[in-house]
Amino acid sequence: MESININLPEKLKRYKDKIEETIKPYINIKLKRQKTLLWESKLGGDPYLEIGMEYPRASSGEYLRLLVQINFEEVPDLENFPKKGILQIFILADDVYGLDFKDSSKQDTFRVIYIPNVIKDETNLVKDFSFLGELEEEWYMPFSYEGKMEFILKYMPISWSDYRFDNTFKDIKLTEEERNAYLDELSGDGCRMGGYPIFVQYDPRENEKLRTFDTLLLQLDCEDECDLMFGDGGIANFFINEEDLKKLDFTKVLYNWDCC
Repeated sequence: MESININLPEKLKRYKDKIEETIKPYINIKLKRQKTLLWESKLGGDPYLEIGMEYPRASSGEYLRLLVQINFEEVPDLENFPKKGILQIFILADDVYGLDFKDSSKQDTFRVIYIPNVIKDETNLVKDFSFLGELEEEWYMPFSYEGKMEFILKYMPISWSDYRFDNTFKDIKLTEEERNAYLDELSGDGCRMGGYPIFVQYDPRENEKLRTFDTLLLQLDCEDECDLMFGDGGIANFFINEEDLKKLDFTKVLYNWDCC
């Protein structure tokens, strides 16, 4: 990748070379509250489902609900990510948004589905999702409004809460003031694919057993536009192994969210 410069706060400019070594490209995701077509990229709303396809359910029999759908024809090129097709993430609409705390990679109460070939013809697609029923008061989704997704290619350095941060700067020993400047100015906030994640609590990949999930597939941060928020000021992350991503194998994905 060609050299990319970023704006650094004055307190960190003496570490410019070290910080810029960590820069990665990512896809910034912006949400616009509106109805979408069945094959468009979206938060919530109705999923792309060809007639004859099975709608995803948990092992309990409950229908999962569409969290996000990404049509890669609408997304700028990002290394290792699909160039076409639709990626969908469904979750159970419960009080933990379908997260299994005992095994956060077990795709039962959440599901990641990749559809390589997309038909842009509603006559071949399910349009009536009334079989799902209305969400009852005790059911929860982390957003209030459907939103169309817009994508922009950007670049970022390692985020302060990535488990590799301390090791990256172990020879520098940032002062508390410098750490605060990094947190304030290079926080890594926002919804995205690729790049580095952020967390409210800690990176679950501090557990060495989870470090095979080395690529950020998707991050969903708080967004006012669609009233998106996991818990109390929370953030959700989905991770995948780089080689699995290259193979378009989404059967092993790590799901995590945490909040204040």
